[in-house]
Amino acid sequence: MPEATGLPAGTPAWSGTAVLADRGRVVHEESAGSADGPGSTPCGPRLRFQAASVGKQVLSVVALALQERDRLHVAEPIARWLPGLPRGFGAITLHHLLTHTAGTGHWADLPGWGPGAGPPAADALPALTVEAGLATAPGTSWRYSGPGFALAARVLEAAAGERYRDLVAGLVLVPAGMASTTSGRFPPGWADAAAGHRGGHRVPVDPGWTRIPGSGDLWTTAEDLLRYARALRSGRLLDPGTAAALWEPHVRLPVPATTASTTADAYGCGTFLGRVGGRPAWFVPGDNPGYRSLLAHPRGGDADLVVLSNDEGPGLDDAVGRALRPFADPAGPGVSAR
Repeated sequence: MPEATGLPAGTPAWSGTAVLADRGRVVHEESAGSADGPGSTPCGPRLRFQAASVGKQVLSVVALALQERDRLHVAEPIARWLPGLPRGFGAITLHHLLTHTAGTGHWADLPGWGPGAGPPAADALPALTVEAGLATAPGTSWRYSGPGFALAARVLEAAAGERYRDLVAGLVLVPAGMASTTSGRFPPGWADAAAGHRGGHRVPVDPGWTRIPGSGDLWTTAEDLLRYARALRSGRLLDPGTAAALWEPHVRLPVPATTASTTADAYGCGTFLGRVGGRPAWFVPGDNPGYRSLLAHPRGGDADLVVLSNDEGPGLDDAVGRALRPFADPAGPGVSAR
């Protein structure tokens, strides 16, 4: 790990899989490396990877699906479902949490968090998030917060009376046909699950991430994420008018967030808005120890891009560029009039 990739000379080695589909038809597929070194399952569109923060959009879909069923409303204060919150937290709405405008901190802001520390226990996260306090008043500014999404999941559980992973299965995985995806189950060691790596060396994957909704609970395949993206945009998971709230620019980022393959200047619900590979798109990136992920929908067409990697290196960004080359072809995806 990483193994020979068969890519053009000079291309940085990587381990993962990248798939671009247009109108449901695969137009680019590339895989390299393996689940856990020589002799293990080769990477491919049916191998499970940790999706990291791709789960934030899925959590937002669950919230909006419950709103469609009149189980909650995202504009309601979360104190309705979580009584006893401190005064400042009482003004937070579910919409604030889903758009990172609640003022809650990120992992490094939690009491007891330190470099190299594993994730806090999922049951303790709400209390730790409250203990850390608010950096800004709810609704006043954008501040990325993984713990805020864990707090949102607690609201969903309280409103629906079900465990979060069961809500994901019933409202997303089953209707989208995602038979190889799980929420809240830790699959490393399974033959069809990729182990995390850093620079080609195995990274111990803390099972605690799998218990934190929106931050590591999803283990999925490229094939399943493509099914999810099409189900989401076709109305099988949400009414199209409701789904539009995911990629509506609810808040502008104070400073564009840029990686080698993406640039974000606004945020919807669990979803970044900006450019992927230089093309306007909505997208959901993920980074956790040992893994990187990206789900993207380039604007102006019917294409979806999924890249899943079990190495933290830059290979994912290079794979994005190669996957989007069909858009440069006059006969490629996303160029015909619709």
